[in-house]
Amino acid sequence: MASKSNKKFAHTTSQQAYYMRPSEAKVVSLEGTARVDDAQKVRLGVVLMTKRPADLEQWLAYHRRVVGVEKFFLQIEDTPELAALLLRPPWNGCVDATFVAKTHRDYFVQMDRQAVNVKCAVERARAHGLEWLLHVDDDEMLHCPAGAGALHAALRALPPQCCDAHIKNLEALAPAPTCSRPFSECVTFVASTSKFASYTNGKSFGRVSSPGLRAHGPHHFRGDGSNATRDLPPSVAVVLHYESVAYERWTTKFSELAQRHGHDAKILEKLPFPFYRASLAAVGRLAAAADKDKAKAADDAFRVWSKSKVAGVSTLAPRDTVEVTAVRDALARLALTDASEADRAPLTAPPAKRPVREAKPPEPLPKI
Repeated sequence: MASKSNKKFAHTTSQQAYYMRPSEAKVVSLEGTARVDDAQKVRLGVVLMTKRPADLEQWLAYHRRVVGVEKFFLQIEDTPELAALLLRPPWNGCVDATFVAKTHRDYFVQMDRQAVNVKCAVERARAHGLEWLLHVDDDEMLHCPAGAGALHAALRALPPQCCDAHIKNLEALAPAPTCSRPFSECVTFVASTSKFASYTNGKSFGRVSSPGLRAHGPHHFRGDGSNATRDLPPSVAVVLHYESVAYERWTTKFSELAQRHGHDAKILEKLPFPFYRASLAAVGRLAAAADKDKAKAADDAFRVWSKSKVAGVSTLAPRDTVEVTAVRDALARLALTDASEADRAPLTAPPAKRPVREAKPPEPLPKI
């Protein structure tokens, strides 16, 4: 049972109960681990639920060719056009995709859908012989400051009772209001967790062989009788979170959330982030404004976004940020337009495709 001091960190959806305590307020440092370029790889997978991603091919290519991810388990919501990409090499050999239609953006219900997606991915990861499974979102990149070899070595060195390898996160700032391709453009990241606009809880790798492995909210894994969490230092791996750094995507996201939650005071009170509450309010006012008031409402909404999301506008002190150019530089080296023969091979006989299914309430999950 949660203590009184921890009750505010308890989150309950229709299917789950878990704790989501924020990380302690500190500045995340990426220094301290010697670079490792050659290490015995562990077999890595990634599980993701995505809807209209900004640049899925960049995201896939980076994690496959830079980090060494072997298999991707994707639940793709209301984006059927991605099938053309995923039917082509190399993605038709390393992406296990399920297409879902008629979903709604709902801050809390989507956590239940994520949990079901992780449950299914764990079973498939075991069938493929994978060792670790990372749960992230489509606006997040895994960055290994000391090289991917250091990450693989760190995961291989963890004791067998560890089912949850946890890493911290940083939050991207747009270089300019016109930012449209965050992965290729953003190099400034908020490193002081007390200054984040979104979550501070990091993300986790789950050990696939752990009995009963399942999602424990969006940020951790748990197993049956094997709940040990080990923290990997940020100098080994960190999640780069590109939350709402493109203005158009911010307006779309919060317009959809406002349609779902905008008039429910109880839901707004439950939202853990002031930036989310301010964004919902600003976008809601913009949507409801009369024609004569649209310009002012649009200016107000832009100010709400830019003061938290644009490097040149934010009032953060230099000590609260860190420069990370590795992802941008890696993507430039990958040069997707000059991909390998396998990457640009024409579509041949496609693999069997799962039928598109409509979203439905998730199956019951255990209270964890």
